[in-house]
Amino acid sequence: MIHYVFDLDDTIIMHNNIRHINYDLISEDHSLTQLLDNCKGPRYIYTNGTGGHALTVLNKMNIKHYFDKIYSRDTIPFMKPDERSINDVHNDILYRYQSKEDIIFFFDDRLENLKIAKEKGWLTFWIHPNAGMGNQYKFVTMSFLTIKDCLRYLETKY
Repeated sequence: MIHYVFDLDDTIIMHNNIRHINYDLISEDHSLTQLLDNCKGPRYIYTNGTGGHALTVLNKMNIKHYFDKIYSRDTIPFMKPDERSINDVHNDILYRYQSKEDIIFFFDDRLENLKIAKEKGWLTFWIHPNAGMGNQYKFVTMSFLTIKDCLRYLETKY
């Protein structure tokens, strides 16, 4: 079974790390909705933001119902890239499904988060404007400019 673990800020929603996001500017993206619908496994949000922030963004984008669980700074004791954070999420996912064929796809804009996830055995997807340079990092499975580009590619392969 494939598990899709998504970072939220600057991965699903792009806002270039501004400190105060304007939630009124967030709206539904129908092409992203279709791509999430095509994912053939459970989907999760894994963010260093708060659960409230994640819920607000997901509700504004009308995609909350696609996600089985939100891992956030107020639901797990450690934040990315702390190895204990990745371990907590990894163990929770595997405990919930206990499949011997589990593969975890992890989508994030931060290289330090991808590095620790790769060490855990996850397949890592770098979502970033500099994605063309992703093949220089051994811990990046693949890199893409946007999450939509990545999901379009994956739907043809999995």
